Amino acid sequence: NKMMLSKGKYLNLYDIAFDKPETHVIQKQDRIYYAFYKDSWDGSITLKGLQKRKYRIHDYENDEDLGTVQGPQAVITSTFKDHQLIECIPID
Repeated sequence: NKMMLSKGKYLNLYDIAFDKPETHVIQKQDRIYYAFYKDSWDGSITLKGLQKRKYRIHDYENDEDLGTVQGPQAVITSTFKDHQLIECIPID
């Protein structure tokens, strides 16, 4: 994929047995990428691993702006089927 996330660092921040939805996180440079997986999800998700700064949230699969959050831990509300892929971009 054009983002080359395989060159980023996998952050082991979520417990696959306890945290829902299933979440995987990759850091590449100053951006954080989240992949959420669940058959169906409608609820809140805590974004772990952010620095103490403001981020723009972008659904990069659907090219949708999802607003902004403040780290180090932020909560978003999300509705999806199967998966959602988001990118957290620092705002200077």
